[in-house]
Amino acid sequence: MSLPLDYSGNIENEEQAYIKMVYDYDWSSTVLGPIDSWDPALKNALNLCLHSAFPAYLCIYPDWISIYNRAWNPMFKSKSSCQQALGKPLKETWPEVYDVLNSQFESVRISGKGTFFDDFCYAGEHDGYAEDVFFKHGFSPVIQSDGSVCAIFFLGQETTQNVLSARRLKILNEFSRRISEVTSLENACQIITKVLSDNNADIPYALIYFVDHKSNSGSVKDANKIYDTYVELKRYHATYSFLKCDSWPISLLLKEGGHIKVLLKDDSQAVLLLTKISLREGQELSAILICGINPRCTLDEKYMEFLKLTLSHMNTFLLHAKTIEEEKMRSKVLADLNRQKVSFFQGLSHELKSMDLLSIK
Repeated sequence: MSLPLDYSGNIENEEQAYIKMVYDYDWSSTVLGPIDSWDPALKNALNLCLHSAFPAYLCIYPDWISIYNRAWNPMFKSKSSCQQALGKPLKETWPEVYDVLNSQFESVRISGKGTFFDDFCYAGEHDGYAEDVFFKHGFSPVIQSDGSVCAIFFLGQETTQNVLSARRLKILNEFSRRISEVTSLENACQIITKVLSDNNADIPYALIYFVDHKSNSGSVKDANKIYDTYVELKRYHATYSFLKCDSWPISLLLKEGGHIKVLLKDDSQAVLLLTKISLREGQELSAILICGINPRCTLDEKYMEFLKLTLSHMNTFLLHAKTIEEEKMRSKVLADLNRQKVSFFQGLSHELKSMDLLSIK
């Protein structure tokens, strides 16, 4: 085995230990053969990969055998680690995205030209769940002495959270832009559901329910139903609890307030969120926003923060609509009073004229 010139044989940290493990790996057990037999271009690419501060890996032709650097570890999440994936074919490590990657690699291998992808979405799989993962990255060919491409060098970073934050911010900004269109509570709900349904990957569907507390609370559907079946779903290193139910637990939400995460019969997820607006004479109107959850995203704290901000915008819309309706009501009352006043004085004037005519006679 021959180590690169800049490699220190003094193993002082985990990164150096991993680099040593890569060079000590029994490559003769793979189609690549002993590392000493590799083309110099491939050895240099391997050295660059292992010492890169950015996530990087090599996929070596023909089986696309993978070598990852340690910066890649966070992107494995619960699937594996760079150590466990070392020396394994891409098809074995990432079967769910193999067809896409193989197509991209073959394009680079055949053309001999690198390519760049900006926020490209891959359908990854972790903990048994399909998940959209975004990357900003480039593929470069590793060209060996005979002029052929012997490997693909990947360098880039995961941008999933940036993509999610940007598309969620776009939805919230759309609320701010369209509040001037609100004319009534009904119209406000139409705008809200329109904003949430237009190409919104994070909220596949949205429903709004109103509960007028002037009515008998016993009339709320399933008011006496008991919801006590909770299911825990593990994603990465976190566990999330969902209420298993076959109907919307509206009565439970009215009782407990806040929000409820639910797991429906088809194992899809949704969140019920509650807000209230004050009506006349001390009455309250409860508004319930039901949001479907993208099955390819984890319902984590950032996702919940987005849903809560959405509810906050809905509350603003409803308060604005209530103010407009109250202004319309006041204007109508004033208009009615004015008509009554005009009618009264017109009647009074008519009577006075009649009395004047009688006195003249």
